[in-house]
Amino acid sequence: MLEARPEVSDLHSIESARVPLMRFKFNGVSVDFPYAQLPVINAAEAIHANDPRLLEKVDEASWRCLSGVRVNRQIMQLVPNMKLVGFFAGIHLAVLGAYVCRRHPNATANTLLCRFFEIFSHWPWPLPVSLHEQTPLWSPDGCSLMPIVMPCYPPEFCASNVTKSTFNKIKEELWRGLSLTKDTSSVDIDWSWIFAPFPYGAKYKHFLRIVLSAPTTEELRDWVGWVKSRFRSLILKLESLNIGCDPNPSEQVDHTIGEPNAVFLWGLIMYSNTQICTTSLKEDFMRSVTNNIYGKEKCAHSDIELSVVGMPQVPKSMSDHPAYLQKLPNLPPRMLGYPPMRQGCNAVG
Repeated sequence: MLEARPEVSDLHSIESARVPLMRFKFNGVSVDFPYAQLPVINAAEAIHANDPRLLEKVDEASWRCLSGVRVNRQIMQLVPNMKLVGFFAGIHLAVLGAYVCRRHPNATANTLLCRFFEIFSHWPWPLPVSLHEQTPLWSPDGCSLMPIVMPCYPPEFCASNVTKSTFNKIKEELWRGLSLTKDTSSVDIDWSWIFAPFPYGAKYKHFLRIVLSAPTTEELRDWVGWVKSRFRSLILKLESLNIGCDPNPSEQVDHTIGEPNAVFLWGLIMYSNTQICTTSLKEDFMRSVTNNIYGKEKCAHSDIELSVVGMPQVPKSMSDHPAYLQKLPNLPPRMLGYPPMRQGCNAVG
């Protein structure tokens, strides 16, 4: 059904993920679509039977949602990829946004965004963020650094890929947002500074270059989707070597390579004189990538290449962002080694 839609492109499925999903682009917007076999219910008929006016409200809400996606297309395209490399997913941002809206129900959109930076740049992590008073049973699986509670009953933590490195990056961006919006009463905010792309090439001296290649475009799509779902283990391996990582979720293409390929460039932060052996790094990473389907039966002819490169090998598009650089605030020091959440921490409702 999806393949028959003209708005859909780059469709491929990832059956062996923890949550099976289909990944595709809808009018250019990247979508991760989890799926399961459930009974089919005609939602429109059910709503109309109870209250015909509800259907009009649903239609209006859908239109507002689609309008927002069009306006924020550049941001929305990166959300699925950001989650895979250790940042927030859509559900995390939705809960944080709802937390601010509940505390400032009559605020304007500009004020809400300012309060967002004010609240969460000072948030005492690992204290959980919650929209209700009930605290979920503690589960340490991937949500110990920035725990966020889903708005459901019984309450559960949102699964998260956040690592020490991406925790530091999120905190830095929250502090940057605060510094640009904290004095809203006396100056007008130039929102282009807030949403300016991050200048990776100007920030870091060393980069981990990850090249994923395959003999066909179709196989490359499957291969890239599967490997990206395993990127967190690569970040954790770098952290175990005392190397911080700022994973850029955007994909590049190396046109000097004959096969279809996707290239990722991650900023590296060397906290010591550690030398990276990319051969052993690849061997360790491939253990988490290869299973009975991917790397053996499916995508058997695909490959991964890892190398450490300098700024001259970084595309100009990743470093030429003057709007970001002209408003860099004094950020607090990095917090590598941030302690994991202790069992029994209470959620803030």
